[in-house]
Amino acid sequence: MSIGDYVPADRKDETVKFDQAILDIFGELDRDRLMERVVRYARDQVGAGGSSVFLRDDITGTYVLQATTGLQDEAQAPDRRIEYLPGEGLTGWIAKHGRPLRIDNVMDREALHRIAADLTWSKKYSEITSQQGEAYLGVPIMSRDGHAVMGVLRVSAKRRGQRFSEADERLLVNIAQIVSIAIENSRRYEQEKRRARYFQLLLDISATLNPRRPLNEMLNEVVSRLQRGYRAEACQLYLRDENDTSRLVLRAASGLPEELIGRMSYEVGQGLIGYVADSGQPVRARERDQTGKWLTDQRDQQTIELATHLPSKRYRSFLGIPLILGDEVHGVLALVNKIPSSPGHRDWFTADDYEYLSLLGTELAAVLESGRYLRALSEVGVTALRMQRIASFGTLAQRLPHETSNPLAVARLALANLRTDLQTLSEGLANRAEDISRLFRRLDVIEAQIEEVSNKLLNLVRFSQQIGFTRVTTHWNDVIREALIWLAAERRRRKVEVHALYGELPPLFVEPNELFGVVVVLLRVMMEGLGEAGGLVEIRTEAVNQGQVVRTTVCCTHPGIQQAVATTVEPSATTNQDLSPLHFEWALARQTVEQQYGGTLRWSADGEDTVRFVMDLPSNKESLL
Repeated sequence: MSIGDYVPADRKDETVKFDQAILDIFGELDRDRLMERVVRYARDQVGAGGSSVFLRDDITGTYVLQATTGLQDEAQAPDRRIEYLPGEGLTGWIAKHGRPLRIDNVMDREALHRIAADLTWSKKYSEITSQQGEAYLGVPIMSRDGHAVMGVLRVSAKRRGQRFSEADERLLVNIAQIVSIAIENSRRYEQEKRRARYFQLLLDISATLNPRRPLNEMLNEVVSRLQRGYRAEACQLYLRDENDTSRLVLRAASGLPEELIGRMSYEVGQGLIGYVADSGQPVRARERDQTGKWLTDQRDQQTIELATHLPSKRYRSFLGIPLILGDEVHGVLALVNKIPSSPGHRDWFTADDYEYLSLLGTELAAVLESGRYLRALSEVGVTALRMQRIASFGTLAQRLPHETSNPLAVARLALANLRTDLQTLSEGLANRAEDISRLFRRLDVIEAQIEEVSNKLLNLVRFSQQIGFTRVTTHWNDVIREALIWLAAERRRRKVEVHALYGELPPLFVEPNELFGVVVVLLRVMMEGLGEAGGLVEIRTEAVNQGQVVRTTVCCTHPGIQQAVATTVEPSATTNQDLSPLHFEWALARQTVEQQYGGTLRWSADGEDTVRFVMDLPSNKESLL
């Protein structure tokens, strides 16, 4: 017997339309459109005033309204979630018992009790808003194996005040069987489509993961993409505090105020985030499921505070995964509050959500670990460079006395002998007194220069023995000039011209040789960026902040220089090649300026063709002591 056997005789001419409607239902893969087709089809086939279809929420176990038709008085479909617990009202009774229900008047309590003692009308929702109490017919939508109730299909208000017949019930049962198959097909389609979307999201995010990128920039991009891709109200990423590994600090977030980043934290084992980190296990929870106590725990003050910044003002659903590499939990990645695409759609995180987020979490943990190793190697490189300089100072201190004392002693002895010889000659050359006097004056100049060289070498020996950390009052413009002289040969070889503009500056209390090296690094990075073609570099000094800061700006405009300089100073964002030695020189320069002098050293680009280094040094002597 086929569904066509249930078509009333006076409607046999609609068989072709009937069959086409069945094909349309079977062919519809979009769930929303499928549900709309189902309720219209059911309403029309049994001649009802309205029809609704409810599907089971696999997490809560409730039956949620998916589509409805037949509303009168220009009423709109509900914009809130309509759901029934198993056994609640007529719809819940059908879902609980898996049996059809056909009654003449939903408001007739005696008739309801004759059918079943636990059968009551909940008055929660009716398709016909102005004619409650009309006839009602509902049937379960069973799974293919017949063991589970997937949903409920119901119709109400038979046209012209008629009752629903046994034929109507048989017809609706058969329609429900067709709908069951169509729903399973739609679910498979939606699942595969969702997996494809998540897989593409995973590929897109994976392309942005690079341990050489600035960490904050990379993490902010990850959480932003995840929030949009998973349609969540917020995405949070916590990492262990490097100074206190029992503490998890919010390092990146999307959907939450930026001022919470770096301030919000959990102790390991505290609240949702702390539980995930402590157990190393994921949590996929929903407000009304068995783990709901986690989402509403009044002792979790951090979660309560975070909830105030969400559109929902509370945690409705949560998915958190540990970022694990080996046996170590680096942090926690969490999504909060799934946003349903429309009323009745899922507002929880699925197993697919967890599966693909876990894959990304594993990759992210590996990148974080790689980044940590790279930072450690960079620190080792900078430390090695500093130690190399210290060692070279010590070597200089040992070599200077041996390599300079003998030549100076010989020069002084030769000068003394020459003075004696000239004195002897002058006694016999009284008529050449003026010429001899001029020679003596020249000898005085030479002797003064030798004495000055000797004193400077002595100071250099003392300075080298103190490993280069002796600070003196210094004229900064002189340091710049000395750096330019030092690089004169290299500038000529690289065809680089330098224009310098020196401002009126207060004296600086610094170690001139240490900052001399910083200026040399900045100029070398610029020259390296110019390449073989050479070009023009401009350097300018000025006093800013009412003379409290001495600013040095090194600027260059040249095609493509931004990329070339970025490759040296920030290779993590631009290249996978080996790090240039100048990268460590730059890192040491920044460390020196910022940590030793409380200043700043930064670089910026205007487009692709202009790069600028700006170094600010405080002129207040007391701030440097």
